[in-house]
Amino acid sequence: MTLTPPSPPQDDRRTAVPAERSFPARAADVSSIAGIAFLLLLALLHLIRPDVSTSWQTTSEYALGDLGWLMTVAFLLSATGYGALAIALLARPRRLPARIGAVVLAVVAAGTVAGGVFVTDPLGTPQDQLSTSGTLHGLGAGLALMFLPVAALLITFGLARDGSFSTVRRGLWWSAALPAAALVMFMVAQAVLLGAGDGGFGPDVPIGWPERILVLAYAAWQIVVARIVSRRTVR
Repeated sequence: MTLTPPSPPQDDRRTAVPAERSFPARAADVSSIAGIAFLLLLALLHLIRPDVSTSWQTTSEYALGDLGWLMTVAFLLSATGYGALAIALLARPRRLPARIGAVVLAVVAAGTVAGGVFVTDPLGTPQDQLSTSGTLHGLGAGLALMFLPVAALLITFGLARDGSFSTVRRGLWWSAALPAAALVMFMVAQAVLLGAGDGGFGPDVPIGWPERILVLAYAAWQIVVARIVSRRTVR
């Protein structure tokens, strides 16, 4: 009788199907990519727009001029990052504070869209001479400015109580403190600098760098949290 040699064992790795990433994980990936793209585009604007002073003019003023559309794109990238992170948090079961924070973050995203669609007036324009676009820009950007630290704290409070985030709780709290600290720094700097000047914005009021630190802190928080959510929402 002829013995048939046993078939070689099949390599399970060839037939293994990689786990498909869930919708919340993909939304978190979109958020981190959009946030990084926003920072890269903003950095590019600093290089190609030397006419905008980093000392006393805010990043919103990159929206003025022939290349202003690039800043509009940057605003929309930032809004996409906030909105995608809000969707990622709402699309999976979470503690109530995190879900409330996600709703607040969606409001921040809407305000950022308004800040991008409506172009600002030049810094220092008198209140009674503001255009409709400049007024709506100020309302949208101001909404995002004030509410993002609230969203960050609520989201962190909710995620920190979730067992799947137990190993990154400290990092979450540190990242949540960053926007709040940056906002306090910006508001104090603005009050001090305006008080030391003639009461209005201009070359003698160097508010540009405090505002840029604020923008960087907000984007850093969004990217960090998006990456954390993505890594803990694989399936």
